[in-house]
Amino acid sequence: MQIIASLLSTLLSLYSMAIVIRIVLSWGGIGEARFGSFYQMISRITDPYLNLFRYLPGTQRGNLDFSPLIAMVLLGIVSNILRIVAAEGRITIGLILALVTNAIWSVLSFFLFIFILLAVVRIVYEYYRSPTAIQYISILDNLLRGSQETVHRLLFGGKEITTKTLLFSTAAAFIILRMILKVIFVWGTSALASLPF
Repeated sequence: MQIIASLLSTLLSLYSMAIVIRIVLSWGGIGEARFGSFYQMISRITDPYLNLFRYLPGTQRGNLDFSPLIAMVLLGIVSNILRIVAAEGRITIGLILALVTNAIWSVLSFFLFIFILLAVVRIVYEYYRSPTAIQYISILDNLLRGSQETVHRLLFGGKEITTKTLLFSTAAAFIILRMILKVIFVWGTSALASLPF
């Protein structure tokens, strides 16, 4: 059983690498143009799995598609479970729950980091406007709109505030939320991993 688990874990790791290659080659449409048959082969191998996640609600944000991230997290969970079985010969429900909790935190942490980054870039554009910055400001505002509306409603009760105040408040809210969630998830993962069953 341990040998099979180890082999499957290795295969899943290789499949994850194929997905990463597929994702990188698809950026900017360079894959098909420059890597033709190799890109098509990688796509045939990885797309059936990736397509399972493509239409999940909330994975599309403008032109950004976060479904491959969820697909990779699920592969990571299964690979880690197999790796533990290969090393220990068994696995507990507590460890499985800890792995799932850790994976959920990885996804949330990534999204929060992206939104913090977007908010910081938007702040920079607020101070250093240029003719080309206008199109980027519009894109960033669309990506951050829901978050900004929530921060505006919760922190300022909908009262009129400046754009700069809203931008700094949104970035600060994301940073604070990420720190609080990290503490909760680290504690939760440790508690689950120590369960005896």
